[in-house]
Amino acid sequence: MIGMSQIKKKMIQGIVIGASAGIVLAIAVGVFSFFTIRSYSNGTNRNYLKKYTTPVVVLKRDIVQGEVITSDMIDTVNVNNSTVPTGTVSAGSIVGLTAKYNIAAKVPITENMVSSEVVAADVRDVEINTVLMPSDLVEGDTVDVRIMFPNGTDYIVLAQKTIDKIYDTTFWLKLSEDEIELLNSSIVDSFLNSGSKLYALRYTDSDSQVKSSEDIESETKGYLETVIEKDWEKIVDMDATEGANKLYEYIYKYKNFANASTKTTQNYQPNTYVMTAMKSNQYLLKNATSELARLNAETRSTIESGIKNYQSQNSGSYENIVTGAQQSIITQQTQRENLLEDK
Repeated sequence: MIGMSQIKKKMIQGIVIGASAGIVLAIAVGVFSFFTIRSYSNGTNRNYLKKYTTPVVVLKRDIVQGEVITSDMIDTVNVNNSTVPTGTVSAGSIVGLTAKYNIAAKVPITENMVSSEVVAADVRDVEINTVLMPSDLVEGDTVDVRIMFPNGTDYIVLAQKTIDKIYDTTFWLKLSEDEIELLNSSIVDSFLNSGSKLYALRYTDSDSQVKSSEDIESETKGYLETVIEKDWEKIVDMDATEGANKLYEYIYKYKNFANASTKTTQNYQPNTYVMTAMKSNQYLLKNATSELARLNAETRSTIESGIKNYQSQNSGSYENIVTGAQQSIITQQTQRENLLEDK
């Protein structure tokens, strides 16, 4: 007959064996799970990301309009292919660019969100049909909008503006609030002074001509340095709010001084008579715009009609001129190609 001591001994052996088997099984399951997860990460998951997602550039934090993007602001995340927006950018391409408007963190960055230049908040696309433009003006050309009075005086209304779009006798410019008011005043001035002409004059070489004068830039920077130097002892003790307010004040002063530095005697300035007339008659600008647009269309039509008549009456001469110009271009291209081959 088996004693109690032997039964207890066998029970203990069974418990130890079961526990050992459980531990071994748990270890085996753990090892299997570990390698399965690692295999998924290195294989299945990676393949999924490669096949169904696209890496896009986002910001680590919210930024405000006008803030310059630096490399430490940028992060890259994977998003589903079906939700990738059009025009996404690479991380390297946006470093140093400026936010056109406020951008939230984790939002995919696209080309239309950033710019190499800061666009002022008051800039708008303005449709203009009151200005006589050159018949061969094309989109991308740089122009001055000028006003010429009957006595021969000629002033610049808007300087160095790029033509964004053209349709018939209408073109579009990006103008600030000040420029819009200046243009409106010149329209009324031209309307009130019979025989005046509001017209666009194209730059012959915008790449070399449309540049700020180094003297003006140096003068403006020198002015700002002088202003800051006077306030320096106060600036170092300011808190963040006071510093921000002071910085805004400096930006405002810099803008005003820079604008004043670029003014010349050729710049158009509204006179008291025009400003008073506009204030006293709320329909004056509308009437002036309508009338100048009509005259602009008639003038353009007359010019185009004259060109067509000349072409029809002197078709042989006109064709010879065109053919000669084309042949000259071909000859120059051939000479250039030969020169490159010789090198």
